[in-house]
Amino acid sequence: MDYALGGLCLVLFVAAQTFQQVAFLYWLPVPHGPKDDFLTYLLPIDQFRAILIMGTIVLLIVPFVVIALRCFKAAPIASVLGLVFGAIFICFEISYRSMDFFVVGGKWASQFTHAHSEVERQDLLQRFAFWSELVEGWYFPLMLSYFLSSCSFAASTWKRRGRSGWHYLAPIAFVLNAFRLMGRMLSNYAGQRWLDGFNGRLYFPAVLTINALLILWFFLLATRTAEENGIN
Repeated sequence: MDYALGGLCLVLFVAAQTFQQVAFLYWLPVPHGPKDDFLTYLLPIDQFRAILIMGTIVLLIVPFVVIALRCFKAAPIASVLGLVFGAIFICFEISYRSMDFFVVGGKWASQFTHAHSEVERQDLLQRFAFWSELVEGWYFPLMLSYFLSSCSFAASTWKRRGRSGWHYLAPIAFVLNAFRLMGRMLSNYAGQRWLDGFNGRLYFPAVLTINALLILWFFLLATRTAEENGIN
């Protein structure tokens, strides 16, 4: 089983998230309304960011499959549920980001900048407002599926853990991710404004920490497996 490949996919995911964070902080202008959002869509740096994020989200299926295969004998139900909900999460992400990139950014933004009348621009702004509301609703099943995947993988990796202390890295990471996602959902959909940080300033540090734990776990597994097979 290629644990190193699973870890590498997570490294690429974290690299994309880091690029996005830097882009938001230093390269992309802060939008002050829908008009600014449309203009941002047309920036090459934002288009590259969107493609990078979308591509590395697809790669998450690799570590999901590796974990499910590793833990299947110890926790078959939890492993399958983790993979299924993880795949559902990826599908939700890709469907949303594809629409956002190819239709909203690829068509509407260009039409907005080339509109010949205020009526055309207002029509596009209304479409964008509807899209923004749709995304808000779309994100609930998206985050819920990832939450359920994290809970399932937390259970399966806990049952499949070894004696070494580092084996706890994966279940700890998935538990933390479940708490992170619960905080985001409560903030967005249950009016718990004190948890807004999970959708703001805490988003990137939390994602970085959780995935760093998983990356370390994957590469330690790869090293241990290689040693057991007599490669090192």
